[in-house]
Amino acid sequence: MKKALSILVCLAITVLLFTACGSKNSGANFYVKDKATRKKVTATFKSTDSGETREITLQKDASSDDGAYAKYVGTADAKRFDRVILNTDGVESEELAYNDYVSGWDLSSGRAYPGVETKDEKPRYERKTFDYEDRTKDILIWTPEDYDAASAEKYAVLYMTDGQNLFNPAATSTGSWAVAESALAMAKNGGEKLIIVGIENADGFRDSELTPAIGAVQSADYENGKGAYFSDFVTGTVMPYINEHYNVYTDREHTHISGSSSGGIESFYIAMTHPDKFASVGALSPAFLLFSDATWVEYLGKQDYTKNAPFVYLYCGNAKSDQLEQQLYTGTVTMPDNLKKLGYPEEKVVMKLYDDGVHNEMYWRAVFPDYLKYAFPKAEAAKSFN
Repeated sequence: MKKALSILVCLAITVLLFTACGSKNSGANFYVKDKATRKKVTATFKSTDSGETREITLQKDASSDDGAYAKYVGTADAKRFDRVILNTDGVESEELAYNDYVSGWDLSSGRAYPGVETKDEKPRYERKTFDYEDRTKDILIWTPEDYDAASAEKYAVLYMTDGQNLFNPAATSTGSWAVAESALAMAKNGGEKLIIVGIENADGFRDSELTPAIGAVQSADYENGKGAYFSDFVTGTVMPYINEHYNVYTDREHTHISGSSSGGIESFYIAMTHPDKFASVGALSPAFLLFSDATWVEYLGKQDYTKNAPFVYLYCGNAKSDQLEQQLYTGTVTMPDNLKKLGYPEEKVVMKLYDDGVHNEMYWRAVFPDYLKYAFPKAEAAKSFN
């Protein structure tokens, strides 16, 4: 009897040890698409919260080798890590977002783009022209390939500034934001389906229309900003048009806004001025330093966030080679404290920094899927988000 009991106990311990080891090494599939001739591809996963890292060597998937490109695959834990650095034959990438929405990165173009298995490889969008002051302004409306205007299926909406840089890989010298690829990857991996509305800001009036006038500005080049007019245009003209002509949810919970640099400060201003209209704002490399912390606290203190408080996602780089990004960094890192002084819910603010981050689309593209994970949480996380 004792011998039998001993055997059962040993078996139980073995099962527990096996389970523990298995859970430690288990994770979601992750892949990198690159030249089929690569000899070694590694991925170093990192947690921006704990600092924990883990490096794995990816194995070539022979079935994906078409002679030019192939997939290199492995596994990682999306609950433990949120960034990844890729190394292909000794060439290291910037830090890239990693979560269960972006299950891979495509390096086949020579740049890192969110990987997604879809036929919609070249984002297509509609262009709509609206009257704007004494001129016109174009809006780019991207919908997924499976979007059907005749169906009853509804989509969330993400409004973005600098629409001219969002979709076209040739938009800038460092590529585009690749927002369509990120959105498709999110939908494919169980996240929200959405359409993206980009407002163009490339007509020579960008600095003025993306600068709110909330108080004394700290740079004479940005005085008399017309950000309030732009905000009214977004909320009073563009949003009603989208709500009427597209299959979208019109409630606050499915409406979001994002941008970078001047577009980051303006997106933040719009969301925080209209908390009843936006569930989140993604402010990447935002130009908060145009105003003092005291001015921000005074302005934000006039708003009411007791009922609706948008989720605030902040990102900034701090590369020594980029003086502008370093300057913006100083303004970004103080914003959580400004909001805290006002009693803003701390769980509604997250800040992600990157010491080597530079002020361009390559880095905003790299971190954008991280913003999506916070803005559009899966069903099991939505309760804590709201």
